[in-house]
Amino acid sequence: WGTDEKAIISVLAHRTAAQRSLIRQLYQQLYGEDLIKLVQSELSGPFE
Repeated sequence: WGTDEKAIISVLAHRTAAQRSLIRQLYQQLYGEDLIKLVQSELSGPFE
């Protein structure tokens, strides 16, 4: 299926630092995973 880079950009790039921090915290609580590490593992190339 692949990674939907446009969705990731839409969700993360167009948010304030405080909103991104909250998204990361909530993701950790809901899924028990670090969102930053997950995104880094999914993206490569020009996103690095």
